[in-house]
Amino acid sequence: MRTYFRGFTLVELTVSTAVIAGLILILATVVGQTNAIWRRTTGKIEEFQSARDAFDLITTRISEATLNTYWDYNSTTAPTSYQRRSELRFFCGHASNLLGTFTGPNGTQMTRVTHCVFFHSLLGIVDGSQGAAGANASYGGLTGLLNAWGYYVELNSDAANRPAFFATATNAPPLKYRFRLMEFRQSSEELSTYNYTSGMDPSVPGRAAAIGYHGADWFQTPLNSTTPPCRVVADNIVALILMPRLSKEDEQALPAGMTSSNPDFSPLAPNYTYDSSQTSTPGQTVISPLTNPQGQLPPVLQVTLVAIDEASAVRLNLNANSANFFNVNGKFLQTTQYASDLSLSTLGATASLENTLVARKLNYRVFTTNVPIHAAKWSRDEVN
Repeated sequence: MRTYFRGFTLVELTVSTAVIAGLILILATVVGQTNAIWRRTTGKIEEFQSARDAFDLITTRISEATLNTYWDYNSTTAPTSYQRRSELRFFCGHASNLLGTFTGPNGTQMTRVTHCVFFHSLLGIVDGSQGAAGANASYGGLTGLLNAWGYYVELNSDAANRPAFFATATNAPPLKYRFRLMEFRQSSEELSTYNYTSGMDPSVPGRAAAIGYHGADWFQTPLNSTTPPCRVVADNIVALILMPRLSKEDEQALPAGMTSSNPDFSPLAPNYTYDSSQTSTPGQTVISPLTNPQGQLPPVLQVTLVAIDEASAVRLNLNANSANFFNVNGKFLQTTQYASDLSLSTLGATASLENTLVARKLNYRVFTTNVPIHAAKWSRDEVN
């Protein structure tokens, strides 16, 4: 007796093959989309990794600022009380006013935008190349040495970092202009602050009287020299916004005339400016010991960093005249306008920094945090 086995018809084989092919196609599409999302997400993380690293660095360094405050006579000839003093400085404000535009030794124009901060810290950074035969290298083990430090955003080219032969090469690539976060780092053996702030005799050449000196030469002069002690921390940082603040408890304890319903308002630095050598801060409507910065570090510094990715920067084709490319002129002048100057709104393409970035279809990130300064010991006492 013969046994017959039923097979698949041609139609059944065709249908099953089509179903399997469809499943494979769907699976390949899902895998492809997942891979694309993974690459895009990983790419975004990598694109802004340098900005994250820069943000971590600047917040760490600022938290380590020191001032070495002490009490001294309020007069060298007829003292009546003790007054808070310090030869060191903490300076925060508008970069266009403090630093302006500078032409480097290679002829490159460098324009500083938004805010900047300069301070002192016990970092023990030395430059072993200074001195006879690099003798100062032996200071490297003294980790408590004092340094002048600072951060600012600058529009500059990569001319200073190019190989020397690019200067004469006929096929050298064009200069690459970027907004860069710069770090001012004056080594311990080159520290010049005391040249301006120590000593009481203004007749001594190169030294100003400690009382009455409120200048910015201690960082402006070395920063704008032919060989500034500066380095690039990160490319494509388009804004640095710095807001000195009191602690929440101290702000809430202020009298009604010194406060505001606006949560961004800083009674300590209404226009973002803070100078530890002054007895009052520009923009303060009331001069009070409750907000007197003389010889004091701000308890908190709110730091905001705005970065774009390299792909966006390439599309912009920046040049030496692009300082206001993101329409920051006229912005970040008053703390009450912080949110409207920074955040998205419906008021137009240039109403805020984020509006400008979105209008130009740029990929960007905003990093913000409050940095407590460890050495700050805020006091309401002005004399003793």
